[in-house]
Amino acid sequence: MGISGEICFLGNPYPNGHKLIEFVWSGRVEEDESLWFDFHLKTDSYYADDNKNEQEEERSDWNSKVVWENYQNCIISSTYWGSDGIKINKSSQKAVFNDFINQTLIVDSLPFNDDFEYDRLAFEIFLLGHDTCADHKLEISLNTENNYDIEWSGKIALSYLGDDKFNHDFVLKVQNIAFNGFYYPKSWSLEKADIFFKNNFEDYKDYQFVDLNPKSNKREYKFKKIN
Repeated sequence: MGISGEICFLGNPYPNGHKLIEFVWSGRVEEDESLWFDFHLKTDSYYADDNKNEQEEERSDWNSKVVWENYQNCIISSTYWGSDGIKINKSSQKAVFNDFINQTLIVDSLPFNDDFEYDRLAFEIFLLGHDTCADHKLEISLNTENNYDIEWSGKIALSYLGDDKFNHDFVLKVQNIAFNGFYYPKSWSLEKADIFFKNNFEDYKDYQFVDLNPKSNKREYKFKKIN
């Protein structure tokens, strides 16, 4: 089944947006036991649904189909290049999953302070080259049991082209996405992971450990809600 969703880069030559061919929403636990959300998306080719072959006048990179076509498609991700993702703020010792998304997820709000560390951005983006994205706001709502709709907005600086100003916006909507589960440090035993999740999740019984490589002798698991 394909991904039901699209992303629009406001003011670019494709007002109808771009289809998503990959979208993964997952969580992870760090060694210090902090919890994080990760998101990864990839679009179809920018020109996939464009049948117009008009000759265009000289335009800015953002407005030029020729420039967009040169870069094929977009990736926004906290996993593809190993970015930070979004830290989950727990309001209690034990929580249910929906507690984590009952408010808008906000990260890398603009304007940045002078001492902001750009290498700690939540997400990296390949758009018209390796650009920069920030000011992310994600609204996540339960659609059906264990499936969610996500609305995501943010701003982009075409830093690969030498522009450090966040002059461009994107908006994304995706439907019926299942949460992919929580990954935990490879150094942890299954027993240690089990104790962590049991101590931190009120709805612990709604999850199971899923083998990541069932055909391999190497046992690695993620902690995922039972469908």
